Amino acid sequence: MKNSSLALSALMAFSATLWAETAHDSIADARARLARGENARVCVSGRVTFSNMRLGIAFVQDDTGGIAYDPRTSQKPFPIAGDVVEVSGVLTRRQGMVMILRDKELFGPPKVDRQESSLMRVRPVTFELESAAEMRIDGLLTQTTGVVRRVIVPKVDNVPMIAEVSTPSGYVLARLPWRVAQAEIDTWINSPVLINAVLVCQGQPPLLPRDADAMLFVPGKGAWTLQTPALEEVFQRPPATLSPELMVANRSTQDKRLHILGIVTSSRPRQWITLRTSTGSVQVMTRQADTFEPGDILSVACWPQNNGGRLVMLDGVCRKHSRATAPEPLEVVSSFMPALYHPMDLVKATGTIKVQQISGGAPRVMLRLPGGETCLVQWATFLTSKQSDELIDGSTMSVTGILSAPRDPALQEYGTIHAIQPRSVADVKLIKGPSWWTTSRLKGAMAWMSLLAFLGISTTLVSRWQVRRQRKLIRSIEARTIAEEERKRISRDFHDSLQQQLASAALHLETLKGAVEAAPDMMPSLIDDTAAMIRHCQIEARHCIWDLRSEGGGRENLAETLKEWLHMRASQPGKGGPDLYFEQRGEMPPLDEDTCFQILRIAQEAVNNALAHANARRVTVILEGAPERFSLLVEDDGKGFDATQSHRGRFGLNGQRERAHKIGAQLHFTSPPDKGTRMILCLPTQKTNHALIT
Repeated sequence: MKNSSLALSALMAFSATLWAETAHDSIADARARLARGENARVCVSGRVTFSNMRLGIAFVQDDTGGIAYDPRTSQKPFPIAGDVVEVSGVLTRRQGMVMILRDKELFGPPKVDRQESSLMRVRPVTFELESAAEMRIDGLLTQTTGVVRRVIVPKVDNVPMIAEVSTPSGYVLARLPWRVAQAEIDTWINSPVLINAVLVCQGQPPLLPRDADAMLFVPGKGAWTLQTPALEEVFQRPPATLSPELMVANRSTQDKRLHILGIVTSSRPRQWITLRTSTGSVQVMTRQADTFEPGDILSVACWPQNNGGRLVMLDGVCRKHSRATAPEPLEVVSSFMPALYHPMDLVKATGTIKVQQISGGAPRVMLRLPGGETCLVQWATFLTSKQSDELIDGSTMSVTGILSAPRDPALQEYGTIHAIQPRSVADVKLIKGPSWWTTSRLKGAMAWMSLLAFLGISTTLVSRWQVRRQRKLIRSIEARTIAEEERKRISRDFHDSLQQQLASAALHLETLKGAVEAAPDMMPSLIDDTAAMIRHCQIEARHCIWDLRSEGGGRENLAETLKEWLHMRASQPGKGGPDLYFEQRGEMPPLDEDTCFQILRIAQEAVNNALAHANARRVTVILEGAPERFSLLVEDDGKGFDATQSHRGRFGLNGQRERAHKIGAQLHFTSPPDKGTRMILCLPTQKTNHALIT
């Protein structure tokens, strides 16, 4: 673009010295007025660079620019290329170009007056077509070098021929206002040509097709010069070596065409071919209409260009030598290493499909390789509907194609630095489908598992609440049952011992009353017996009162409560009573209230049995605590009993066993004849099992 601006400025400065007459408006001022929206009349002077009555288009150029007008006036002879004219009319736009017409509503040709030739000939300026299109330059005489790719000859006579010309800087259409034989046209194809013509970059279809960078209005045969010998000289050179030195300049000069020899790995008609040479692979941009297949050996004359750091050959002219076996693709195993894989190489990669959904567009298909890298698969142009349905994340796919670098910066976020462009649908093969565990199914399974976990936790919490409620209810029932049993036991004790003793004491008092007169000598013994009975009643009353007052004491501190009870039991009036000993070994483990209460009652029952039935003189009670278990030992020196025989009317042993079963303890009795009784209760302390009363 910089070169074009300098050339245009030089042209304007040079042409300023050539004018002998002064026009009313310069062409640059006239175009600027239309750009400002002014539909005013103008009058310009300049030299005609192109004129065609059938097309209704002519161009006039001064030292500030060029502009189009309608040349179909009644003046004869009509102005032709090279004539100096003065054009007066109204500025407007037609087919995208700025033109001078008769009227803004009626159009038609403006007023054109031929002037005496007082100007030197306008010299063409060289433009890069892409830059000219960006600058929106119209109506200037330019010089372009390119290769003729195709010539279209309309069937209607006197209609200009259209020549398609590819250049290193763009693709143009040239209108040729003459006709030649088809045999001569055939010699033009794939030949270089030098064109001096008027450049149009703003035309709209059908004047300027959308795929062309510019339109060239060629004024005559003298402006169209074939340069076949120059191309032949290129093909006589030795094939060039592909190296980084070829990538130094973005644009090469016209005399720097290269000769490349290689084998075709892929092609797209009238767009590009890829060649594998002895020093690397390269892409050649060409408008050549020939069809090339993988395996064709070609000589190519082209210009090198650095396209974003990648070597690309422009405006290639290809000549086929022979045919060889189609080249095999390079296998991509782990990663794209520059020393192994060059851009535009024919490669083959196998990996896992990763589909990236794009808002408002077709999904991107990326291939995750075994090494962890990802590459873009560029095959959307020939993707079939069936293959589109098979593009599922996790599928394994094999792709053969041309290696390139994707130009989308967003792909770098995914670690994608290369792309593979398949040559056809056959280059894409689906090896196997994805795993059953897709992302959606995994999410669904996790949702179901979360729901089941929620239901399970809810059920567990409700169940635990119900268990705690039932346990509380059972404990209240047990407490009421125990209280009832205690009341019954105390009632039996009152009836069996205290009431009988009181009745006996009353009987003795009646006897004592009669003995005062009848047998005075028996009164001392009767008084002693009556006093003993009363003392025994006193002891039994104290026991019952202690039981009533200490009903819950054992649930807080078993050792202290049991020790206090034994001390009370041993403190009987008089002498000669049994000896009761208590010992605590180890540290007492934490026991719940019910367990402590049941152990206390078992110990009391054992001591009472020893005192009431075994005639024991010594009773020993030992509590022993350990990390894993708790034990209770009650041992006496009485007459013993047979633990295997049931004793009618006595329920103490069964009650003890039931209490032990409730707290999950084991109860053992040993009682040899006349050698006392030994009772051991063992309770595991790691897990206390509460048996339920049914």
